[in-house]
Amino acid sequence: MLQRNNRWPASVLGMMLYTLVFIFAHHFWAVAAEQAMRGQPELLLFLLPGMLMALLQPDSPLVSTLWVAVVGTLLGMAWMWLTVTQMHSWLLIVAWSLSALFWAGCGALLVRLMRIMLAMRAE
Repeated sequence: MLQRNNRWPASVLGMMLYTLVFIFAHHFWAVAAEQAMRGQPELLLFLLPGMLMALLQPDSPLVSTLWVAVVGTLLGMAWMWLTVTQMHSWLLIVAWSLSALFWAGCGALLVRLMRIMLAMRAE
């Protein structure tokens, strides 16, 4: 279990990982949009920051994951706005970002489910 004073470093680590995944997945999305690829499997990468936050902050895994995801999305969008000259429409980016939030939350819930199943098995 993490102590109370370790919450900020865990949150910063989660935000950095989420922002890096956001930038990588957005780049992959922008490059793959030119090809005839169906679906967006790169969104599954957002399971990783959700799982990491659920492991680092077991007291409130979903809430901490969603806060980290919101801040990471804002940081990623700011980075993309500053570095990428051609952006997609804002509505498309917001929809894509909400999907990323969903997958990060699913990662946290997956870790929670595994913990519950392991606790039931140990009984």
